[in-house]
Amino acid sequence: MKLAKPLSLLMILAALSSAAGAKEPATESGEQRKAHHIVIIWLKQHGDENARQKYIEGTKRLAKLPGVLAYNIGTPTAVKRKHASHSLDDSYDIAISSTFENKQALENYLNHPVHDQVLKEVLKPLVEKYKAYDFIE
Repeated sequence: MKLAKPLSLLMILAALSSAAGAKEPATESGEQRKAHHIVIIWLKQHGDENARQKYIEGTKRLAKLPGVLAYNIGTPTAVKRKHASHSLDDSYDIAISSTFENKQALENYLNHPVHDQVLKEVLKPLVEKYKAYDFIE
């Protein structure tokens, strides 16, 4: 399948964050609003189940870092739809969706020494390319 245009994904994420933001009051700076970090990964050994599992196992320590409210990781799945869509993209190997207390918690997570260590020693050697998307509610 063709890769979905990043702009399309960002527009969807913006729409979702606008709808979610209406549920609770937020400060102008976004400091009290939940932050989300989505990462889409293509492995060097594309489609290799062992490489996928190694990556998934390698991320388990990240889910336990301070400020993480939710950490979900998985692989592509075929979902039956009424109509085919050119915007669907199942060319990736792994997707991660994580939720943080706020923007500061996400920034702390990204700069945490354990995050740096896991990326450098375990994850990056497996990765061909990745895309990351961050947004607040």
